[in-house]
Amino acid sequence: MNLSVIIPVYNEQDNLVKTLSVLCAKANIYPIEIIVANSPETTDNTPNLCKGKPKVTFLNTPEKGRAKQMNFGASKAKGDVILFLHVDVQLPDDFYNQIKKQISKGFKAGFFAYQFDKKTPLLNFNSRFTKKDGFFAGGGDQCHFFTKDFFNELNGYNEDFCIMEDFEMIDRIRKEKIPICIIQSKATVSARKYETNSWLKVNLINGYVFLKYKLGVHPIKLRKTYKTLLRESV
Repeated sequence: MNLSVIIPVYNEQDNLVKTLSVLCAKANIYPIEIIVANSPETTDNTPNLCKGKPKVTFLNTPEKGRAKQMNFGASKAKGDVILFLHVDVQLPDDFYNQIKKQISKGFKAGFFAYQFDKKTPLLNFNSRFTKKDGFFAGGGDQCHFFTKDFFNELNGYNEDFCIMEDFEMIDRIRKEKIPICIIQSKATVSARKYETNSWLKVNLINGYVFLKYKLGVHPIKLRKTYKTLLRESV
């Protein structure tokens, strides 16, 4: 299995250093291609961080927006399986073999359960919802992966969604009644949003915006609401 890991980034140089270090080590063992899909509005040192790394392909995407960056990265990917990774999320150590196992079973799409990098009862409660395919499962922090052919059949992420593009994608797959696997080896997600705000505030805002998404509110309005209510938001 040739795996392409696509990382959309926007001024995330500190997180990118750590993520590339881990992935490059894995790419020396397994057939893994790493694609950094950089926002055209990035102003930090991201381009230079990718230089001199033979396993890393750096792309300046033509347009900003996570969905557009991920689709652009996917269009350049050489792997037969593609994985989308948020730069502040760390994959489990056995991610390659876990994905390969599920693809060999016939799954065309899936994602990972996750834990937070801070251990508290409230954050542990949140992470429980990522273990099974339920109402709140399928966010981008769970590291979506697809066969390249299936991703192309879906026409990629919906670029009309400047927020919630991850849930919109998974909802489309569910509507087609196509099985989605959830790998129980946990990714590790940054708790920085909860530290900057509060557990209650983040959950209330997430729930409010998610409900508005389900009710069909336009993505631009959703993003405006999220940015207004939550610090360090999208």
